[in-house]
Amino acid sequence: MKKTFLLTLALLAIISFSANAQNWGSGSASLSSSSKTGVSWDKMEIDMGEVKQNNPQDAVFNMTNNENRPVFITKAVGSCGCTHVEYPKRPIKPGETVKIRTVYDAEDLGVFNKTVTLTLNIEESTQVLKLNGVVR
Repeated sequence: MKKTFLLTLALLAIISFSANAQNWGSGSASLSSSSKTGVSWDKMEIDMGEVKQNNPQDAVFNMTNNENRPVFITKAVGSCGCTHVEYPKRPIKPGETVKIRTVYDAEDLGVFNKTVTLTLNIEESTQVLKLNGVVR
């Protein structure tokens, strides 16, 4: 009985040590990863000022790929049917800057705050662009 207990205890110690060694090694690998990741924007919010009702207005955002690989925009959704987005449907090369064009067609009078949500194939995949202003 004592022999079985000691054998079980030794086996548990070996398994524990092995698991900790694997976790330690995987953590150090992330420290050496490239610091050049994600995308950057010239701006992520545009104040459109005063816009006329039922008169579509454009707003353009510039996005730069800082990844060491191509970036894809897999999805782009406006917060309402009055906000549309045009974006490249092709891979965006490393270092390349592209234009993301939004079109806001105001139907209701008053202050507006709209968003366009982009989903990309990178770690910080969700990017939210903001449009605001006043419809007169």
